Amino acid sequence: MTSDAMAAKLDRIRTRFGRLRELEAEHGFGVVLVDGAALEPLPGVPEGTFEVFRIIGKIEGSNFRFEQPAEIGSAAAFQDRPDNPHDPLGPALSIGCELHSVPPRLRDEIDGGEGISLDLEEGDVYHIDPDDYVFLYEHPDEDVDIHVFAPDIVTFFDEYVLGEKYPQLVDTVLGPGVREQRVRKGRFQGQYADTWLRLLVTAGIVS
Repeated sequence: MTSDAMAAKLDRIRTRFGRLRELEAEHGFGVVLVDGAALEPLPGVPEGTFEVFRIIGKIEGSNFRFEQPAEIGSAAAFQDRPDNPHDPLGPALSIGCELHSVPPRLRDEIDGGEGISLDLEEGDVYHIDPDDYVFLYEHPDEDVDIHVFAPDIVTFFDEYVLGEKYPQLVDTVLGPGVREQRVRKGRFQGQYADTWLRLLVTAGIVS
């Protein structure tokens, strides 16, 4: 990606994140949006990672959580990150996880479900089913389905988290049907049960 293209996407991320924070404050859907932190670039971390997490510290809706990996908070933390030389997918950072499979009452005890990862060598953002990962770990020469969402983290956040492709993310990780679930009663009756999707629709980003 050219520097101009990255800058344009980062500007869109910054603008949309600010707008979504305003809308959440107005409507109270229950989405958590936390500003990013001042981060210093570290060698070995793909381009755009620090720029994204200077804007976004955390986004948490009812189905997904995206947040700055603790490993990039400092050089010491990055050097001390767990290293598994036998990992068939190579070194990666978790930048998000699904929450749909975790009951709300257990989210303080269980960090999250299936993860969304940033490949530290290639720079792309991907998801792999846990069962497929176990199979690949045991059979590293076999092929399994690894879904690559975007070639870089800036494009991923621009298009799949704060953009019009978020429904594709839901369908890929959580399966068909989840996206269409609606609130059955109460203040938001009839609206999407996925609070982040509801916020994106309110902002006019997703139709």
